[in-house]
Amino acid sequence: MLRLSEHFPQTRRATPHEQRVTPGQALLERGGFLRSGGAAGIFTLLPAGWRVHRRICDAIFEEMELNGVQNLQLPILQQRELWERSGRWSAYVKDKVMFQTIEEHRGTQFGLAPTAEEVVTALVAGDVKSWRELPLRLHQIGPKFRDEIRPRLGLLRCREFVMSDAYSFDRDEAGMKESFETFRRIYARIFDRLGLEDVISVQADSGPIGGSGSAEFMVVNDVGEDILLSCGTCGYGANAEKADSRYPRQDTQAELLPLRSEPTPDITTVEELQRRFPEIGAERMVKTLIFTAGPDEDRHLVAVCIRGDLDVNEIKLSNLLHSVVAPATAQEIETATGAPVGFAGPIALKGVRALYFDDSVRGMRNFLCGVNARDVHALNVNFERDVPVPDRFVDLHLAEGGHGCPEEGCTGVLAQRRGIEIGHVFMLQQGYAQALDARYTTEDGQEKTMWMGSYGIGTTRLLQAIAEQAQDSDGLMWPAAVSPYDVHVVLTQPQERRQGELLAELDTVTGDLRLALIADERAVSPGVKFKDADLLGCPIRVTIGRKAEDGIVEVKRRNERSSLEMTPADLAAFVRDGDPG
Repeated sequence: MLRLSEHFPQTRRATPHEQRVTPGQALLERGGFLRSGGAAGIFTLLPAGWRVHRRICDAIFEEMELNGVQNLQLPILQQRELWERSGRWSAYVKDKVMFQTIEEHRGTQFGLAPTAEEVVTALVAGDVKSWRELPLRLHQIGPKFRDEIRPRLGLLRCREFVMSDAYSFDRDEAGMKESFETFRRIYARIFDRLGLEDVISVQADSGPIGGSGSAEFMVVNDVGEDILLSCGTCGYGANAEKADSRYPRQDTQAELLPLRSEPTPDITTVEELQRRFPEIGAERMVKTLIFTAGPDEDRHLVAVCIRGDLDVNEIKLSNLLHSVVAPATAQEIETATGAPVGFAGPIALKGVRALYFDDSVRGMRNFLCGVNARDVHALNVNFERDVPVPDRFVDLHLAEGGHGCPEEGCTGVLAQRRGIEIGHVFMLQQGYAQALDARYTTEDGQEKTMWMGSYGIGTTRLLQAIAEQAQDSDGLMWPAAVSPYDVHVVLTQPQERRQGELLAELDTVTGDLRLALIADERAVSPGVKFKDADLLGCPIRVTIGRKAEDGIVEVKRRNERSSLEMTPADLAAFVRDGDPG
């Protein structure tokens, strides 16, 4: 039993920067679960926060072992040479994601691991040689480091965090896919066990981890930075970076009208053009967006033509070009087009290395677009006559809520929500195994490359995600599986002998049930104690009050308004099945 008078730290009535943090982060700081570590993106888990995090990790470890996944601990400090073999060192250093350090004695360069694919692949490559040793599934929980350029949202986007990361090694592609589905099921059980609600699995982009085929687990919550698109009809789901969608097509049989130019002084946006030409909707316009691409030594410009009512998905463009992309600056655009921002167009555009046409403009007729000249737009532009027909059209549009579901035969409409990413699973294919020589001998003596998967849950991120979801206006409402304490006892008159005796009885009962108990015996008013009990959010509150002399306590669940009277001995049945007997 822990006494609240001894608990470090004491609760706060408010957070100094409460207007600049998420609701969950504010409650974690007020309740004494979390403090800033002194620099942006670095935090200290206080004793109550540490207890929540430990319970999260314990549940993950247990679920992994129940499913044949073996736990281990990989090093955080990883040699540059390993990352150079996979080709990721230069990319992570260039993007300023990895913290680096140099050994003082021999000058060996290390990185503080943002992920562990290289080190675990090298480990397995050195020890696993035969098909009999596969499949192999390994898991760890440990700290990770990423040099976030703009840490924010508390534990949701920080520089130092804790992650559960698992890795699978299989003989073939079918085995890799089976491992992928196994971990998807494990993750679903973990999130259900931890009491999370409204968790959805969506298609996702693999990003710098690599591979082909990945899915994210998202908690639907307005605090989240990710945009989720899902169909209530067929169950399709993807984050905005990955999502596809259907949208109404234009009449491709319309009669071709004469090309004409119209003055558009200082009119640079689709919205302004709609006001200038009210008879032309945004879906009848083609906008040309300019991006930078390529490494520093070969930085160049590319352009994308897309329908006026749609936006370019930069992740899709980046994947198409196998390069990081970014919107060009105003000066770069003017140099490439000869006109200010807002007047670029596909007609005689020469200042870019490549021009891509989104599938949304396929078959469009009589559209409006820029002509690479200031204060002028062209109307009734058509392919072949005015613009060469592209060799190919590519899908680069950003799906949005209200678009049609992309699944074949589905007539549903995509709904758009925000979400917090809590897990990500990847089919890595063979890239890391090839780079780090993870090979095995088959039953018939052939040597083959292993197939890999990678799976991650941010455990500290998960702690805050639960806090963002499990709260009300009074404080936190921890699910029983992760609560720092199972029972919160309030003594209204702690100086009274009988209340102390009942507390001792409750301590015995909860001890027999292997429940953690915290008791508020401070010399403060009952009102203050009740407020702190709600703020801390333990699932059961027991009040020792006016009926203490009769051996009766008042028991209330955090998520219910009503309470029950019972003896300390009755608490066991109440905890077990909600019935005090």
